[in-house]
Amino acid sequence: MTQYGADDVAERGLKSRQNLVNALRECGELADAVATFQERELLEVLDYLDSLRFVMAESSQLLAGVVRGAHG
Repeated sequence: MTQYGADDVAERGLKSRQNLVNALRECGELADAVATFQERELLEVLDYLDSLRFVMAESSQLLAGVVRGAHG
């Protein structure tokens, strides 16, 4: 099992936070595309949103773990 030092955990927390912030911003920017795009373009946006959803879930779980570890 790999052991993480405090610096590694803090770095993972910062990276997770930035990934989550970036994904949330992208979702907001894609709102107009979902409202207006049709057919193939809309499907492409929806596929991209699914990938962002995965990034958000993974990043938020990692960030929550780091925060819980810091306060646990």
